[in-house]
Amino acid sequence: NKQGAFIHNQISSQDLNPHFVTGFIDAEGCFHISLTKNLNLRLSVRAIFQIALHKKDQGLLEKLRKFFGVGKVIVRSDGAVCYQVSSLEELLIIIKHLDNYPLITQKWTDFELFKLVVNMMLNKEHLTEEGLAKIVNIKAAMNFGVLSKELLSRFTDVNPVKRPIKKNIKIAHPFWVSGFVEGEAMFFVNIYKRKDSKLGEGVKIVFKITQDLRNSEILALFNNIFSCGKVYRQSPSAKVYDFMVTGLSDILKHVIPYFLAYPLEGAKHKEFLDFVKVAELMKDKAHLNKDGLEQIRLIKSGMNRGRELPDIIEPVLDEE
Repeated sequence: NKQGAFIHNQISSQDLNPHFVTGFIDAEGCFHISLTKNLNLRLSVRAIFQIALHKKDQGLLEKLRKFFGVGKVIVRSDGAVCYQVSSLEELLIIIKHLDNYPLITQKWTDFELFKLVVNMMLNKEHLTEEGLAKIVNIKAAMNFGVLSKELLSRFTDVNPVKRPIKKNIKIAHPFWVSGFVEGEAMFFVNIYKRKDSKLGEGVKIVFKITQDLRNSEILALFNNIFSCGKVYRQSPSAKVYDFMVTGLSDILKHVIPYFLAYPLEGAKHKEFLDFVKVAELMKDKAHLNKDGLEQIRLIKSGMNRGRELPDIIEPVLDEE
């Protein structure tokens, strides 16, 4: 019921659910291995876990820092906000969490390779030329596999390790969905020309999750999670897919109740609340009269990119 959802929301807003955290990392997390020359012109290795977001989500990153108890939140020179963990001792806390609450997208592969490098660094292997060569081979298999010209000139026999493949993908907990949606989904309102309408315009509300080909398998799971929606390929040649729910009845019956029970935690929660307002107006047929349509137009104008940014919490200059 609504009262229960409200109480749940209040509890959730204080402490992030661990499944939410993993879902959010599946959506926005980045595992990066950096190899740069130090002052002695030797290669220095850093393992970095980070999440970079728009500054409106600094509050969520502060919650994440509190959840793990390690790392720092910085405001970068480009205005983005970044949660970053780079010390080996602190990275072990991130690794322990993700071992207990595993990633399910193909980001799991990058995490497993990242973990290999962290273990090598703990064993001091990165201080040897042989160890560095192994790390370069691992780095070449991570993310998009891009190596600098400098690394390629020094390590001329790069042989990327084989990427492990995540199999038997299952969504283990509803809060994983909320975390993933926080990073990857959109709630939006479309006001469009409609000749058969008395006002000449129609309204459609859409819940959408977009993924590339590597994670298209994930999208199919959302059909069962929400008991509605379809997966679409954006174009015949595109390697990008959308899971979409567009029917008002499905949104009212399935999508909205889901996120009342398992709330979003960041700036997307505000988009969801406006989305609910529009859905309720449409349920009452308000979009069919001029005043109602203008009310929806006003709500739409403040959503997503139109939303006024909140004050930044504890601004910190990026020193790196």
